[in-house]
Amino acid sequence: MSVKVFRSARLISVLTLVSRVLGLGRDMACSYAFGVGAIMSAWTIAFQIPNLFRRLFGEGALTAASVPVFTERYTREGVEGLDDLAGRVVGLLAVLLGGISVVADLVMLLIVWCCPLDETAGLILRLTIITLPFSALICVTALLGSLQNVMGRFAPAAAAPIVLNVFMIAGALGGSRLEPRAGIVVLAVAVVLAGIAQVVWLAWGLRRAGLRLRLRIDWHNPYVRRIAITMLPMTAGLGAVQLNALLDPLLALWFVDDSGPAILSYAQRLYQFPLGVFAIALATAIFPALSRHAAEGDLDGLGRSLSRGICVASFEALPCALGMIVVRYPLIELLFNRGEFARAEDAVGRVAFALLMYALGIWAFGINQLIVRAFYATGDVRTPLKASIANVVVNFGLNLVLVQTPLREAGLALSSAITGTLQVSWLLWRFDRKLRVIEWRLIAGRVLRIVVAAAIMAMAVAAADRFHLIDYRTVIRLPALILVGAASYVAAAYILRVRELREMIGGSD
Repeated sequence: MSVKVFRSARLISVLTLVSRVLGLGRDMACSYAFGVGAIMSAWTIAFQIPNLFRRLFGEGALTAASVPVFTERYTREGVEGLDDLAGRVVGLLAVLLGGISVVADLVMLLIVWCCPLDETAGLILRLTIITLPFSALICVTALLGSLQNVMGRFAPAAAAPIVLNVFMIAGALGGSRLEPRAGIVVLAVAVVLAGIAQVVWLAWGLRRAGLRLRLRIDWHNPYVRRIAITMLPMTAGLGAVQLNALLDPLLALWFVDDSGPAILSYAQRLYQFPLGVFAIALATAIFPALSRHAAEGDLDGLGRSLSRGICVASFEALPCALGMIVVRYPLIELLFNRGEFARAEDAVGRVAFALLMYALGIWAFGINQLIVRAFYATGDVRTPLKASIANVVVNFGLNLVLVQTPLREAGLALSSAITGTLQVSWLLWRFDRKLRVIEWRLIAGRVLRIVVAAAIMAMAVAAADRFHLIDYRTVIRLPALILVGAASYVAAAYILRVRELREMIGGSD
């Protein structure tokens, strides 16, 4: 990878880190106000709907299908060509998703008025009705962000989630002063307002970059049709994956108890924290480079960029996974164990158990971000589709089995880790079988050193905690353990001459 890609990845990582820290603040506010009971579980399920749209259209199929086309148009025709295409795609997306949101809201209103529902189901539907417009807004936000990335402007898009988290923190804290069912409605309204603010923020940034974004609806433009045709199999595959994400909290609600979806949600937020900081940032920064290599027929460059990306992702993912396993109890106690959360029985233990299972799959989840984009860069959307469909079948079967064991909701987390590992392993094998460009010897040598350094870090943190080498008060305990882990990992990586340490610090090629 080039110095520019490393610098872009670092910039995205810094801004994403700020967003994720605020995201933890948002989760802390929600845990304080709503705990892990039925109200928080209802919110967890309802908020999955706009998140499904975001991952499916915004950050998923539409972004993956449009970035190579946007890049091609921008390279050949400059700002004017990109502006022309962007106006057509953004206009079409806004009308399409806006229409879907209106129709879906009307259907759900009829269900609420005409069908007898229990309290939890009724609350889920009402919250979904309020937040559904956010589905269209967040997808437009993601598309506007991808346009910024194509133009080499990574900061505005990476900063957009900060806006959402600030609004949600305000909504949760404001809602905490009300009766819980009224408070959760305040949070839902805050999400929609955040979506509007994000669109305004990114549209303003694009206008400053020279894009006028004259919106229009044009089904017949060849570039638009190309994006749409590429999207179809991606949407099917990602839709299957996101269906799994929606089913997890539903299965937890049906097979465990009213707290199951909320328990899973808090664990997911924690394991997704490092993924958002390093994996998504790296994949976002490397995707345009992979697309350029593929467009130029430079398979060696493609393989080299992907291989080094896998090494960098491993350098960050492996210590995060082991560290999260070791410090999961003080982490949860410090962040969530107050207010309504602290009043729930064994909430800390249940979230910690689910987090342990999710952490087992962090490496696979991170590498998957890279390998899927490598397939998309080469124009192969069918292979990730096949992997996604297989993942759905295996994951659903494992979910049904594991959720009914003593693992309970943690069994759903373990199922995700297992199927994620199987999926990324198969994708790596298929990509290398097709192009023979992955530098396995380079990856094996570097990852082995990373594994040793991460193991040393985990042992140092466990020893510091086990033998009371630090103050045991929770407020001091977690930061001290993190400091021990960071110092020991950097020292071990330096002694073992882990190249990724120098690349991450200096951005050397």
